[in-house]
Amino acid sequence: ALEKEPRPAEFFEPEPSQQIVQLHDNFQKSNQNLDVIQKGLSQYLETKRLSFPRFYFLSNDELLSILSQTKNVQAVQPHMNKCFDNIKSLTFDKKKIIQAMNSTAGESVPFPTPIDPNKGAARGNVEVWLGMVE
Repeated sequence: ALEKEPRPAEFFEPEPSQQIVQLHDNFQKSNQNLDVIQKGLSQYLETKRLSFPRFYFLSNDELLSILSQTKNVQAVQPHMNKCFDNIKSLTFDKKKIIQAMNSTAGESVPFPTPIDPNKGAARGNVEVWLGMVE
């Protein structure tokens, strides 16, 4: 036999505190903000892919890696093979001007006119100077 009968209130959790309710609301608002940010990022990446369709061969993470380092023109090097068939890398001179493209077989093909990724419309726009490489 029970020494004392359980009270109904013991079977139910107490009402959440105001602090917990506020945390829940903040969490929901943060998730909504994150959704807006992710949608904006997807739209931005899509505009970059539309301007240079070879970016479709890259994952979002790889494309972000390139776009986040626009001042470092050599940041594109690890992704060249995915963007261009049989181009392993580009040859840059000391002034970061592109002099040649290098194949996976070790061949080097110099550009008739070197490409300066830091000049004119190409400055800061990876898709523009990669279009010149193309």
